[in-house]
Amino acid sequence: MSTGNNFSNYPTNQSEPTVASLKQFLSEESLSRFRFAMFLFIFFAGFGLLFGDPANVGLYDPRWIRVTHVILILISLVLSFKLKSFKQYTDPVLLFHFAIMSVHSFYLLYANGLYLGYLFGLILVVFSTGVSINNRRVLIPVLLIFIAIAFFVGINVKNPRIEVGMYYFGLISSSVLSVLVIGFRMRTFETLLRADVQLEKFQANIEEELELAQSTQKSLVDLEFPESGNFRISSYFKPLESVGGDLIKTDMAKQGELDFFFADAAGHGISAAMVSSMAVMAFKMNAPIAESPAKGLTLIHESLMGMIGGFFITAVYMRLDREKRLLTYSYAGHHPAVIIRSDGSVKTLEGRGTVLLALPKLFNRDYTVELSPGDKVLLFSDGLFEFYGEDQEFFGYDSFVKLLQDHTSKSGHEFLESVGKSVLNLHRSHLKDDMTMLLLEVL
Repeated sequence: MSTGNNFSNYPTNQSEPTVASLKQFLSEESLSRFRFAMFLFIFFAGFGLLFGDPANVGLYDPRWIRVTHVILILISLVLSFKLKSFKQYTDPVLLFHFAIMSVHSFYLLYANGLYLGYLFGLILVVFSTGVSINNRRVLIPVLLIFIAIAFFVGINVKNPRIEVGMYYFGLISSSVLSVLVIGFRMRTFETLLRADVQLEKFQANIEEELELAQSTQKSLVDLEFPESGNFRISSYFKPLESVGGDLIKTDMAKQGELDFFFADAAGHGISAAMVSSMAVMAFKMNAPIAESPAKGLTLIHESLMGMIGGFFITAVYMRLDREKRLLTYSYAGHHPAVIIRSDGSVKTLEGRGTVLLALPKLFNRDYTVELSPGDKVLLFSDGLFEFYGEDQEFFGYDSFVKLLQDHTSKSGHEFLESVGKSVLNLHRSHLKDDMTMLLLEVL
């Protein structure tokens, strides 16, 4: 007899935008704050250019200095959009512009007797610099120099137009506020970065756990099957996530028949895989002593009932008598399996039964079907038909059975592969459930 397997390699999800790391986010946020400061500098430097010659209102303010400032700031802004490496230079470039703006402003304040408009502008420059810069160890010495110059100008200015105390208060308070803002912001960033490091460690541990879970998951779905005379057995498995809740297991029964346990634990991910692992152990323990598939399901149910809470499992238990070509099966809440006769007709295998772990007592029974050469029996999980197609209509069990009629001429691996591909092509969104199939063929 020949065996077959199919561990599907289709991508579970379509391409999605990559989520940037926290460090990348903070870098982008820093660049945005730099641009914000540059726009404020342009507003302050260019404001006077919009209202003619300041000399007309008795102010000394050379126009060429403001034009030069605006050009330099515009160059920095353009470079911030054009150069990918500009992020690492935002602080020194910002301090350069702050120094130029401060020198210019102090000169105008001195020449114009602490004119209030220039004071407001300088306060705006100081505050925007404190909000935008990242390094407080650099900002604090710069602001100390700034305040020293402010005192020098305040002491030496002649005929001030405002109270000198107001001038000192405005510049000192804006400097202190800038330091407080950057201190608070940097503490927040440092806390986020520490949390990000811890998160990276946690993710690394999760990835290790997932690798272990994946190896466990592969052991839950049989991809190779025991020799079965004139029968061929093939399987198909595509988990929704790295691990899932579907399982396929085979074992030798009490009288030498071949038992199949096809089950689907509710949910997805590691928790569903853990429940499936326990179900596999219960099956392996009880298959050699089960008198029939229905009895086997009852033994599995009783073995798990005291250990698992909050989960349920749908399953099909089949027993194949290879000599008589007789298939006995029992359902535990699972949808009907399908038999494809040698003439290409597709029919469902009747039966029903109670879901494992849903009720204290299991109510199910055995069903029997006689197989002939060329027949195929297909077991499949609900991930093959519980989804919405491109027309936004629910696909459903009956539609899946009709779809099988397009593939009845194929067999083994080719049959499972073509059915799986057809189902994937019908999806209008990402997969919502694991996709698992088991095919039993009479040769």
